[in-house]
Amino acid sequence: MARILVIDDDLGVRKTVKTILERNGHRVVLAACGNHGVAITEVFAFDAVIVDIFMPGMDGFETIKVLRHCAPEVKVIAVSGYEFRVSGSQPPDFLRMAAELGAACCLRKPFTASEFVEAVDSSLGVGRERKRA
Repeated sequence: MARILVIDDDLGVRKTVKTILERNGHRVVLAACGNHGVAITEVFAFDAVIVDIFMPGMDGFETIKVLRHCAPEVKVIAVSGYEFRVSGSQPPDFLRMAAELGAACCLRKPFTASEFVEAVDSSLGVGRERKRA
């Protein structure tokens, strides 16, 4: 099916997402940070990139900006489990911000395997094809 790059600083998340995607027929490459992920996209083409918003070094926002510039055709799926808490004020919506930067889909961690697969398939436009088959 699709060739997908997963960029997340959490090893457990990378491994789990890889397992889910491979069980659904995708080919998966992993990167532990935005810089490494961007470097990989300069060498290999991907159908989709899963990117965590909050990572050390190049964060997900900057990674999305760079990907939109160097690989505008790739579908970016942003994920985040970060919660911002300041009493008396509305917290920023980081996933909405990622969508405004060009993410095709945004998911809040934790998510279920089925929610994740549905988001990936929808972003790739394969959900409708699977339902018809």
